[in-house]
Amino acid sequence: MREATISSHRFGYTLFEGSAIVRPEGGCDEDRTEALAKLVNSPLLCAKNLILDLSRVDYVESPGYRWLVRQMQLLESDGKRLVIMGAPPSVERAIKLLRLDRKLPLTKDVKEALAVLDPEHSQLVS
Repeated sequence: MREATISSHRFGYTLFEGSAIVRPEGGCDEDRTEALAKLVNSPLLCAKNLILDLSRVDYVESPGYRWLVRQMQLLESDGKRLVIMGAPPSVERAIKLLRLDRKLPLTKDVKEALAVLDPEHSQLVS
């Protein structure tokens, strides 16, 4: 996984089969969420779908959840999808309480996230 630093916030990212996998680290407060938005919307990650790997996120504050909704809507309007991967239990509970899981698939790993995005492709990924 490659690394990018935006406004002193580190993110891991990789491009795979038309999807961008992005992994923020630490707490997703307003500053980190703004930096994440800059990375995701940069030409660097011009991918079909976005897999957001939250496995190294400590917590997500309100701006992060608002960004998830906006990003999901933006991607959907372009025929793309957002999938959440590896969310810690507290973040997963919040996503479910906000009922975001109705539109944002929650997955455990890359294989499962790719299967959600392309069920036919999932058999090719081991």
